[in-house]
Amino acid sequence: MTARGSVRTNPAVRAEPAGIGTAGARDPLAREVKLLGALLGQVIAEQAGEPLLARIEAIRTRAKANRRAPDGTPPSAVIEDLEQLDLATIETIIRAFGLYFQVINVAEERDRVRVLRRRERAGRGAPLEDSLAAAIDQLVADGMSPAGIRTLVGGLSVVPVLTAHPTEARRRTLLLALRRVARLVERLDDPRLTPGEDRDLRRGLREEITLLWRTAELRSIAPSPLDEVRSAMVFFDETLFRVTPVVIRALDGALDRVPRRADAASRRLARSVPTARPATDSGETGTRPAGVGTFLHWGSWIGADRDGNPYVTAELTAQAARIHADHVLRGHEAVVTRLMQTIAPTVPTARLDRRIARRLVVDEDELPELMRQLERRFGDEPYRRRLGAMAERLRRTRSALIGAAAPLTGRYLDAAAFMTELDELAQALIADGLVRVAQGEVQDLRWQVETFGFHLAALELRQHSAIQTAALRALEAAPRGEAGPEALELLASLRAVADIQRRFGEAAAGRWIVSFTRGPQDVLDVLTLARLAGEAEPGAERTSGFAPGVPRLDIVPLLESAAALEQAGSILEALVADPAYRAHLAERGDRQEVMLGYSDSNKESGFVAANWLLYRAQGELVRVAQRHGLELTLFHGRGGAIGRGGGPAARAILAQAAGSIAGRLKLTEQGEVIAANYANPTIARRHLEELAGATLLASAAGHAGRHAAAEADGRPIMEALASSSALAYQALVDQPGFADFFRRVTPIEELAGMRLGSRPARRPGREPAAPITSPITSPIGPPIASPSPSPSPSRTIAPIASLRAIPWVFAWSQVRLGLPGWYGLGTALEEFRARHGEPGLAQLAGLYQTWPFFQSVLDNAELALARVDLQTAHAYRRLDDGPGAALAWGAIEAEYGRATKLLGRVTGRANLLDGLPLVQRSIRVRAPYLDPLAEIQVHLLARLRRHGPDDPASEPVRRLVQMTVNAIAAGLQATG
Repeated sequence: MTARGSVRTNPAVRAEPAGIGTAGARDPLAREVKLLGALLGQVIAEQAGEPLLARIEAIRTRAKANRRAPDGTPPSAVIEDLEQLDLATIETIIRAFGLYFQVINVAEERDRVRVLRRRERAGRGAPLEDSLAAAIDQLVADGMSPAGIRTLVGGLSVVPVLTAHPTEARRRTLLLALRRVARLVERLDDPRLTPGEDRDLRRGLREEITLLWRTAELRSIAPSPLDEVRSAMVFFDETLFRVTPVVIRALDGALDRVPRRADAASRRLARSVPTARPATDSGETGTRPAGVGTFLHWGSWIGADRDGNPYVTAELTAQAARIHADHVLRGHEAVVTRLMQTIAPTVPTARLDRRIARRLVVDEDELPELMRQLERRFGDEPYRRRLGAMAERLRRTRSALIGAAAPLTGRYLDAAAFMTELDELAQALIADGLVRVAQGEVQDLRWQVETFGFHLAALELRQHSAIQTAALRALEAAPRGEAGPEALELLASLRAVADIQRRFGEAAAGRWIVSFTRGPQDVLDVLTLARLAGEAEPGAERTSGFAPGVPRLDIVPLLESAAALEQAGSILEALVADPAYRAHLAERGDRQEVMLGYSDSNKESGFVAANWLLYRAQGELVRVAQRHGLELTLFHGRGGAIGRGGGPAARAILAQAAGSIAGRLKLTEQGEVIAANYANPTIARRHLEELAGATLLASAAGHAGRHAAAEADGRPIMEALASSSALAYQALVDQPGFADFFRRVTPIEELAGMRLGSRPARRPGREPAAPITSPITSPIGPPIASPSPSPSPSRTIAPIASLRAIPWVFAWSQVRLGLPGWYGLGTALEEFRARHGEPGLAQLAGLYQTWPFFQSVLDNAELALARVDLQTAHAYRRLDDGPGAALAWGAIEAEYGRATKLLGRVTGRANLLDGLPLVQRSIRVRAPYLDPLAEIQVHLLARLRRHGPDDPASEPVRRLVQMTVNAIAAGLQATG
């Protein structure tokens, strides 16, 4: 057959849609999915051969047919000859389906942006739902006065904190490649495309997909903490730095929607606006003084979180601070340089603002060579000369801060000095009639400097309370300089914070988070350790070269166990009662931050009980803080998955305990959530507006009042539901042998070896490992026989308590059960109905309509339950067919049945996610493509279990299992 004839037989070529771009398509997403799938098929045919493409197409067709089978029909094998396939062929199949999901996710992201734009256009000036403008409109509609709204806005603080929690399964190389694909897909949506441009875009997509096909999916080595710092900088450079002023301006513009009457602030604003209205936007943001300062502040644990990570050292944290400064100062310099190229009005010397003239004289003295060049080029353009000098000063400042060679003069002492010069420039421009310039890009830069300073993000150090206790004991034993390396490293970390504060300012680092806080002494220990860091002994040579210094710290207890959450109020009360700590708070402006741990509390107590523990803790902390006149900030340690506090962010904020937000929101952005929320600028803006808008609404007195009234009715109900749920959950996971069952039926051990991040999968030294041959007890009955014998009896598995919450959630998502996001809810609802009858269910339905917290809990559980796929999960039963495993499976399936049946009775929805049809459709459409991957994963896990731990034949199989983990995570768009 000729080459031309061969091309015609390729189904991927026939599947490629004709036409130009996607803008004119009736369903652009469907067209993009079809195009990307066809191009991937063509790449597979080129790289692996048409016979393999035909095999993959047959698997895909069979999987879709199986899913269309009538209910009750047992699913047949999707890959009929799997046992006979060699590992190379299996790898190609995994790669094909995994890469399909990766590129389809790009198309879905693009469609999210398209839908947002379409809704905004269709609104004809009305604000987009969950936007800042919509939040301001709601406050106005609720009757809040203009003065009250501006006071609320003036106190707004939103602090996203990036963490290096290892839930991003994709390598940075793949992330960057997928961003290139995304840019090409975005251009396909341009209605002005020509046929030639369309051909070129398709060629570019084939090129990028070919590179993705040939790029290794798995990391060969685990990333170092500095690798993680540099990866986070990608999001700063491409999105965060640019989007931050856009979001702040959105709030500034929303203030124009507030009626201007009565209050002095409104009158001052009105006087600043030209009354003649020479342009249609007069009186709006960009034509008047900004009505808001920055309310966004960024934090980072990356390179600073040492809890369980021995690779995060004092020197590494100092390096992270230098990397931050390098990037943010380059960002400021780039903006100033661009402004130098654009702000080019000529100004006669006699009319030049005196402050700018004086600055130019100083510039000529400190930067003589540069100023001679600028004078030759821009002799009658003083703003350009001034901006050129500012850019050079930023360059010199950056070099000095990161430790590079730099001149001794011409630097900024700090970000405040730079801001002073920007203020002078803005005032000069306004006096010169250039108000739009001053309130446009110059104001954007001022907001960027307000937000990022010269440090970019505040590094927050975290350490385990037990490590601190041991270190303090060692340091208090004389002679102090001979303490062990762990104690000296902790002291070095505190000295490193003092050094960072001296170099970059206090905003660069100043919070010390005490994970697994057990009581007030764990917080007080940090005060003692900080004081010891300032003493002469041990010398700098014993603390990684960091000289003695006392850091100024905000000490943040992290409450994550059930016991700590139950005692939250008493822990804070005891801290405030301590004279030394009360004096410390007074020095810090009577501000106290408390972090709430969503992940470990869920793993310990189950979904419903953990949510209630967290909610009650918030209320107790608020009451103690109000009693003692403290400004309390609650720091929410939320993950991406439902089982780790995930779910729609705006809904979660509105569901917090009354008075707990008070204009201040702080939350973690972890793992793959960082890429999901901040890779695309439009989605990043949408996400940040949702966070800020919900914070404003949750802080309004009216919302708090309604919330408190519903809570009064719902508290006894939640107590009962949480108790029933916790007993059901603990009856399952606390049984002897459950850890072994979990290891057998999930890829948990393979996850630990995937090198997702620099931190180990288990906390060291928590609890001893238990033999995997322990019996498993029925959640509803007495102990029963041991499960089937282990293939390698010498191996042990650590108990669930020692496992980090991230791999715990990740592994359950892989087997399509998502157990941490819902287990126990069914029993709780069933027992409530048993005690209260049908009127009890009606009472729950009423509470669902009136109490945002209760609604959020049930809606999040619904999301988790909707992603459960028992048909797929049944395949994993083959990995453990012992009687204990059968009983565990029976308990899980029965609980799922109870939850889905009774949840619908409470929410009023006949089917899961009837209120979210797009999500419902996405889950349904993806299911057939996930089936082959699950079948392969089960097959490979079974082969791996047959190998001994030291069998060299196990390594290539383990690598393929890890590839299936990546591929399934891409298909589910979820990890841990």
